[in-house]
Amino acid sequence: MTPFTYRSDPVRVVFGAGTLGALPAEADFHKMSRLLVLCSQNRADYARRLTAPLGERVVEICNASAPNMPRQAFDRIVADLERIDADGFVVVGGGSPIGLAKAAAAATKLPYIAVITTYSGSEMAARWYVGVADQRVSGNDVACLPATAIYDPELTLDLAPRTSAASGMNAMAHAVESLYGIDTNPVVQTMAEEAVRRLGQSLPRVVDNPRDLEARSEVLYGAWLAANFRAEVGLEHAIAQRVRQWFGLDHAHAHAVATPYAIGFNAAAAPDAMARIQRALGVADAARGLYDLNVRLGLSTGLKDLGLREADIGKAVEVVSAVKIEHPRPVAKADLAEIIRQAYHGAPPRF
Repeated sequence: MTPFTYRSDPVRVVFGAGTLGALPAEADFHKMSRLLVLCSQNRADYARRLTAPLGERVVEICNASAPNMPRQAFDRIVADLERIDADGFVVVGGGSPIGLAKAAAAATKLPYIAVITTYSGSEMAARWYVGVADQRVSGNDVACLPATAIYDPELTLDLAPRTSAASGMNAMAHAVESLYGIDTNPVVQTMAEEAVRRLGQSLPRVVDNPRDLEARSEVLYGAWLAANFRAEVGLEHAIAQRVRQWFGLDHAHAHAVATPYAIGFNAAAAPDAMARIQRALGVADAARGLYDLNVRLGLSTGLKDLGLREADIGKAVEVVSAVKIEHPRPVAKADLAEIIRQAYHGAPPRF
């Protein structure tokens, strides 16, 4: 076996139907007595209901979270934590509130519990940022990770089918790119292939029947497996993140669209990774299999459907080319132009 290095981040994971009930015990475990609860705008009542078992330990609800981690939301959260003299906090939600929670934890060094309600996987990545495009500030710090992450699939039952599908394909993007990242290893490849298998099999079931708890559990577990390791920035991540930030596209949908094209471009340079994706999805071609899965889930296949204009393609190539992309096949600017053009129109990938 080829020698490898694997780092396991220090997140305590509580997984399974009904595990929201462990929230008070987890607060006890981490010695939290004065808590702020962080959630998205318009979700304060929901967050208050989920955290009610914490009783008087909840001092305040902060619903400042918004997409793209705006600076004003970050400033408010940090100020609220200081004002109430919190010794920890709880975040309820998906990628946006968890992203702000990570930035706040990195700044304050306060522990927090993440109650997960989508499949984004942000809670397992030791990277944080605030703001977008050329105003973005970011860092990499294990202090931004939650002390405990609670994965209760019952909390995902009311997630709309299209939102579920896009969020699940965001998780799929993490899994497939981790298979061929320059820092991949056998542990990661095993987890990532299993993530692809579970997501590929269960996401269609969730779309067909959103109240299917078994399917929800499978997707949530697949998303957690995919989140356990993130490759250094690859083509898919570079395209989806930069384009959605600069042009205001939906985060999860942008990942869903970009994934088949990134896989198609890298196919010849990463045959082992392609074999794993094909085996996990039961398909003959990895890129086409992922594209067809988007179609099966009712997702858009082109960036134009998300709001990107054809006139923006040139600028999109410029902002993506500024990223150092690490994977087996080098990406020239002309390659990026072709990849983004294909992803814009949304036809099956051709490489």
